[in-house]
Amino acid sequence: MSHFMKEPCAHCPYRRDVRPFLRLERGYELSDITQNKYSEFFCHKTLDHDDEEGDTIIGRKSLICAGFLTLQINESGIKTPEGFEPSILAYDSTHEMDAAYEDEDAGCWETPKWLSERKSS
Repeated sequence: MSHFMKEPCAHCPYRRDVRPFLRLERGYELSDITQNKYSEFFCHKTLDHDDEEGDTIIGRKSLICAGFLTLQINESGIKTPEGFEPSILAYDSTHEMDAAYEDEDAGCWETPKWLSERKSS
């Protein structure tokens, strides 16, 4: 069994076709961690929840986020894990991700034209 998601989920913060929904500072943090080949970011859909504390925790079935892994491959130069196909839906670079979060913060984010054209064909 693989330790990563096969594709970014519908609410992945690393998806370029999803309106950025995190605070600008958090968007910067998430893009920055992809530059470190030792970082991990788990898909929120695979995390466990501690009912007593209300915390989200990494469990045995937690999987690395596919959007994160795609950007990490591009940014840190890690080898693509066997069985993983980087997603065209994920940002190509931290610069692209940061710019999208900055555009959303300024109120002028738009779905990339090339991507919306590709989706409609």
